[in-house]
Amino acid sequence: MNCIAVIPARAGSKGLPGKNVALINGKSLVELAIDTAISIPAITRVVVTSDDLEVQQIATKMGVEIVVRPSSLAQDNSSIESAILHALHSLNLKTANSDVLTLIQPTSPLRSRKLLMDSLQQFIASGSTGSMFGVVDVEHHPAKMLRIEGELVVPFTKIEDLSASRQTLGRVVRQSGSMYITNLQEFLKLETLFIPPVRWVQVESPEAIDIDTPEDLDKARTTASKQKSE
Repeated sequence: MNCIAVIPARAGSKGLPGKNVALINGKSLVELAIDTAISIPAITRVVVTSDDLEVQQIATKMGVEIVVRPSSLAQDNSSIESAILHALHSLNLKTANSDVLTLIQPTSPLRSRKLLMDSLQQFIASGSTGSMFGVVDVEHHPAKMLRIEGELVVPFTKIEDLSASRQTLGRVVRQSGSMYITNLQEFLKLETLFIPPVRWVQVESPEAIDIDTPEDLDKARTTASKQKSE
């Protein structure tokens, strides 16, 4: 059984240019992602896909594999799946049914190494089928939201939900961004990370901080400093 960790780190970011080499507690986001990947025994191969020369140099220095991402797959509208697929195809893999893929995004730098390690072990022990996502409870239930249609707004779900108690609406979570685990062969076949059956792992709110703006980075830095001092 092989477990490949793919770390995507493109250069372009309109919200926070150079975010993947931004520092938290003296280490860049891509360094933190690589540190996590190489510290987990179940992960047998670590691959960074990037069009950013500085990221490539960091990855080379840390001894992990590099796939140079073409600019056509490093645009604002490029899907994360397309970058992963390009990286995996570049490796000329020979895969087995039980092989595992985990996506480790540098923009979720406060992930729990232990939680990811335990989740990988659980996924492998259960036969490496389907997918496993990290999730966190939503701040606002989508049934309470409104969708804009021109000059008007309409319920995102239905009118009755707008006045319904939160308890009757059922629990809703969002992707944390910090943990994606899936069967490697199925990903190559279906080209999506969401492969049923999809199991979920609850993460703490700091782990779900996704860095896309300067404000996100400030929040992550403040949280990381607090965690370090505890």
